[in-house]
Parts: sequence; structure tokens; C-alpha cells
Amino acid sequence: MRIDSSLTTYPIFRLTVFLAAGIFLSDRLLSGVVSWICLLGCFLFFSVLSLAVLRTFSFGRRYLFGYMSGLAFFFLGAGLVLAEREKVKFGWEDKAMLYWGKVKDVPYPRGKTMQAKVDVVCQMNPFDTVCRTEKEPVGRSVLLSWMPDSASRPIQCGDSICFYAKISRPVSLEKLSGFDYGDYLMRQGISGAGIAFSGDIRAFGENQPAVSQRALLVRQRIVGIYQEWGLEGDVLAVVSALTVGDRTRLTSDLEDVYSATGASHVLSLSGLHIAILTGILFFLFRPLKRFKGGRSVSLVLIVLFLWVFAFVSGLSSPVIRSVIMFSLYILSSLLSKDAYSGVFAVSLTAFVMLVFNPFYLFDISFQLSFVAVYSILLFYPLFSGLLKAGNSFCKYVWDVLALSMAAQLGTFPLILLYFGAFPSYFLLANLVVAPLSVCILGGTLAALVLFSVPVIGTAAIWLVDLSTSLLNLSMSEVRQLWGAQITSLHVSGLQVLLLYIILGLFYRIWAVTGLKRGREVVVTLSFSVLFLLTCLYEVSRPSVCYLCFARSGVYTKCGNTLTLQQTADGVFNIRGVRVGVMKSDMWQNKTSDIRLSLDYVYICRGFKGSVSMLARMFDIRSVVLDSSLSEYLRDRLIRECQLLKISYTDLSKEGSCLILL
Repeated sequence: MRIDSSLTTYPIFRLTVFLAAGIFLSDRLLSGVVSWICLLGCFLFFSVLSLAVLRTFSFGRRYLFGYMSGLAFFFLGAGLVLAEREKVKFGWEDKAMLYWGKVKDVPYPRGKTMQAKVDVVCQMNPFDTVCRTEKEPVGRSVLLSWMPDSASRPIQCGDSICFYAKISRPVSLEKLSGFDYGDYLMRQGISGAGIAFSGDIRAFGENQPAVSQRALLVRQRIVGIYQEWGLEGDVLAVVSALTVGDRTRLTSDLEDVYSATGASHVLSLSGLHIAILTGILFFLFRPLKRFKGGRSVSLVLIVLFLWVFAFVSGLSSPVIRSVIMFSLYILSSLLSKDAYSGVFAVSLTAFVMLVFNPFYLFDISFQLSFVAVYSILLFYPLFSGLLKAGNSFCKYVWDVLALSMAAQLGTFPLILLYFGAFPSYFLLANLVVAPLSVCILGGTLAALVLFSVPVIGTAAIWLVDLSTSLLNLSMSEVRQLWGAQITSLHVSGLQVLLLYIILGLFYRIWAVTGLKRGREVVVTLSFSVLFLLTCLYEVSRPSVCYLCFARSGVYTKCGNTLTLQQTADGVFNIRGVRVGVMKSDMWQNKTSDIRLSLDYVYICRGFKGSVSMLARMFDIRSVVLDSSLSEYLRDRLIRECQLLKISYTDLSKEGSCLILL
């Protein structure tokens, strides 16, 4: 059976684009405006209309079917994302309540607390000491933090727990940093967050864990095996992240090193690791091809091993989508010697995942992963064909460079949008990352299988330790090079769109034959000029500066530059705006004959006193109450402001406050 790629590749890609466009625009513009049921009704209407067009019009009018089906899947994406929002939202009580739930993943340390995702089954009666009276079904996931109790057994994945906490949507710091943490959690399927203090949480033993929880427990056991081998510190952190996707041991310094060198992808399980594992499995199962039917058996075994790897790595979304892509690509060769088109496999994977969970579209790793794969499929053959290497070593080096250039070219706009920085020596770093990653992944696989063999098992562990140490050392050295990372390269969403249009036109000029190059070049230059004009506008536009109150600190924000202001006594004069930060008992029981005028008094956690006390020392125009204050203290301070007729701003809802300077 032969599969015509011209009939499979492009339609699924176009439908995926329409689906993604519907998800994006509906999430941005239609949330709270229209019902998801209405949008899914539009999907059914255009689906029926497209089928009617297909049966009624001649083949020459087939473009009408394309438009109708595109609109149908646009509305499908629009309806799915709004339905997903409704499924995550929940009206949590504005006070602490008793909840019954189940720990969904492996708890990990977060400062002085432990944190895990918990599926909340129901709200309980706070006066029911045995936690058995159901008050209201919940059926939502929350991010729960708790203080560990040394007197009781540590809470584990799969445990049923009863906890007393206030669950709410985290306050947004979007005004300050441009990042809405509450919205991020919502797109991870998490409805709220809360903390249970010591004595307010109780575990009732481990129930039968779900498949995803079993996968996380297996991953935890494998990391325990690494520790038994003697791996520790940064070596253990990198091996755990690279082989099974456990990033909990990565320090911020280590992540910064890999990010600055353009090698951070090696610390996140993705298509790179699945490609390496697939290559190793192809090599191991090559002898089966000598037997009749051995090729088919080897391909099926490779797919099975890939799914086993996905299970032991915790069934994370990046691994699942990569395994799906490679499974489609591998199994396709059972149907045709030509195999499925790579674009078809990637597009079908993206389509299925977005239908399953439309929030995947807003996951940065999802975006970078698929854009990198598309870019490799399009540009790698072009870069690779530029140089005809004479020997195998030179060919390997050039292929690695071509692969890295193709991936970075596609992800470059998104990296600028999200991180505002670009690694200058990514080619040099990836020359080291590629072979050492193969050694680490292959050596770890060999060590797990042959650990009991006296010499071979020890040699495999030594290879893993040596390769990881060399990788960490190499990345540290690359980071020390002059100009290793270019920072402050911020672009807007419009500029990212223009960059991808330019890349698409550039690809057409380079790769597609039979085009009228002159017209394509003119269009490309026109979009390039438009992009440069937007850059000049951003540079020439005067930078607007704000005074920011957030996270118990005072910041100045000028453009994309955020600066924390600090003084010994907590009193600032910022461009004529006088601010006093109160987070201790420094001003308690003090008096002054002359009251200092303050435009804003920022009261944070740790403050001991009252607004009346401060009013005896300062002439206060406005009070800002930080979100870290307890409810009792906040209510008392608000009542004082109302009695003294002082305006106030409560950050417990907004999270931050901006004042134009």
C-alpha cells in the first residue's frame, strides 16, 4: 500500500493551523463573551456545509471545501479552549475550608515546604473530625503546599489526604513582570493554589495509584538507583533530567549555564532524546533484519520500547508528543517503503494533542518543540546540502551544525519573545552536547540493564559520570566566553509574526522550484522593511516609567527594565514620589515634631503597628497593602484607613500596583 504524501501532508497541516488559530483567538478575545456550546454548534454547521459543498460542486470548486472545513476546525478550536476553561474554573470559598483529595504527583521541596498537585474530590464539613461527611463535590486540581511533619509519615504520590487550607487563584504579577502565574496554572489544568500549615493536613494511606502516578513512582525509583550508583550534585541533577525528565534537582545556577549556552533543551526530555534513543534501538535491533519479517518485528519492538521509556520518564507531555511523532513515523514504514511525510507525522501529532487539550498551545515547550521540528524538516536538508564533506568525520560535524542551525532558525523569534536573549555560541555548544548526550543516555541504559555484571556495569556507570562531568564543565567554559549571551533583545507579538512570514518566504525562494523569484524577493524585502520599521518605532518610542509595588518590594519599571529600589530605613524619593516601606517594627512607638510627607506608605508582612501610629509621624496621602498580610491585619488596617479618610489599595486581589512616574 502506497501513501501519497501530497494527499496527507498539506491538508492535516492546514487543519492544524486553523485549529490553533481558533484556540488562540478564542482564548484571547472570546473568553466570557460567547458560550463554548455556541462555538461547537458553529463547528457542526460548517462541517455539514463543507460535506454538502464536497458533494454538490465540481472538482474545480474544491477550494470551497477547503475554506469550509478550515472554518469548521477554527470554531472547533475556539469551542474546545472555552470548554477547557470552564472545566478548570471553580468558585473557591474566600476562607479556609476542609478538603478531601488525592496526591497526583511526587511531592517536591519548595523552600521550607513540600508541594504537589492534588486532585480535590470534595469540600468537607470542618467540624467532622473523621473527614467523612461530603459537603460539596469539587473535582478540580490544585497546587498544594504544606509544612512537613517529622512526627508522621511523609506524604507520597497516590495518598488520600484531608487538609484545611484556603484555596484561591494566585494573584497576578502581570503588571510587574508580564507573567500571570494564575493563568499559567489554569492552562496546566490547576484551578487554584493553597498552603496547609503544620497540623492542618493528614494522610490516610496510599490508595491504588493511577497510571500517571505509577509512572512518576517508577521515575522516582530510577533516580534512587542513580543515587545508589554514587551519582550526586550536578551530575545527578543532569542525568536525572536528561534520562527520565526529573528536573527537581537542577539548581538555578546550573539552568542558567545551560540556558546561556543554548543547550537548555538537553535538560528537558523532548524530541532530541527520543531521536537518540531511537537511533540506539535501531542499532541494537539491526540483527533482526537478517530474518524473514525481522524488519517489521524490530520496528514494533522499537515503538514498544519508546512507550516504555515514556512511562518510566513520568508520561510528561513533551515526551508523549515526541513518542507519538516517532511512533507514527516508524510504523508508517510498515505500510510503505516511502513512509509518511515527516510534516504529516508532526502535524497529526499536534492536531491530536490540541484536540485532547487545547491549552497545550500556550505551553512554551510545546511551541518550541513543534517549531523546532518543522524548521528541521524544512531547513536541515538545505543546510546539509551546502557542504559536501569528503570524509565521515567532517560530514558528522557539518550535519550537527546544520541540524543546530535549522532548529535555532525556527525557534529564534520565540526565544526573543519569551526570553529576550540569544546564545552566541550555540553551534559550539551543540557540537559538544550531541555526542555527550548519546554517551549519557546510552551509558545509562547499559548501566540499568547490566548493573549486576561486575566489570561492564561499573564501566557503564563510570562512562555516565565522566560524560556528564565533561558536559557540565564544557557548558561552564562556553558560558565564560566573551559575549556568550546577547540580552535585552525584546520583540513584540507582531514582530514575531513578521519574522515567521519572512522565514516562510525565504524558504520558498531557496527551496521551491518553478517560482518567479523576482516577485518572491520583492515580497520578502517588503516584509523585512516592515519589520525594521517596527524595530525603529520601538527604539525611538520614549520609554514610559512606572513605580511598582509588588512582592513586598518597590520597583521602577522603564520599558522592559525592572529595578528593585533599596534603602536602609525604607524611605524612598523616586523622581519626586516619596514612598515609605513598612515591613518591621522600626517605626513603632516613635514620635516626631514635624511629620514627613509620604505619597505612599507600603505596608508588608512583618509590620507591627497601626496606620494611626504611622499618621502621627508621617503625612500620608495613600496606603498600599501587600498581599502577604494576614486577613486579620489587612481588615484592621483597612478599617483604620477608612476612619482616617486615607485612600488605600489592596494588593490581595491584583498582586501588584503601577504608578506612572
